[in-house]
Amino acid sequence: LDPADVPPVRPVKGQILRLGGGRSPLASHAVHTPRCYVVPRVSGEVVVGATVEERGFDTAVTAGGVHRLLEAAWEVLPEVGELELLEASARLRPGTPDNLPIVGCGAVDGLVWATGHYRNGILLAPLTAGAVLATITDDRPAPLGEGVAPGRFVAPAAPRNPELAESAL
Repeated sequence: LDPADVPPVRPVKGQILRLGGGRSPLASHAVHTPRCYVVPRVSGEVVVGATVEERGFDTAVTAGGVHRLLEAAWEVLPEVGELELLEASARLRPGTPDNLPIVGCGAVDGLVWATGHYRNGILLAPLTAGAVLATITDDRPAPLGEGVAPGRFVAPAAPRNPELAESAL
């Protein structure tokens, strides 16, 4: 692929925690705040996430990231302080300049893009799959609109000025 045909996607680091050892569920449903989310699992484990860090391809788990997540979770559910830290991990999510996904046909014939879902990849998977399927089977633009079109980051070509072209001869 020509680099000019590749949409602008960057890695965005996200740290997440898995806690366990509680005797009863901390909550009956997921709790979302501006600083974190806390998701109780049927197994009794709790997932706390996630940081958003512009760190390139760095996937190191940091004490600061763990601290920020635990502090934010503690504010809404103080009982998390009694749970065992089972796992701390960091992964990369694909982000775009506007943090919206890229779905649809780009400049390369036959290539359908479905990337850049940032923090909502799993949530948007069914919608994205439907859009890709519609694009492939119906040979038409993805039904998600221009807001997620791959070409939205490409600068429009300058209009051709016939007078300038003639004066160059």
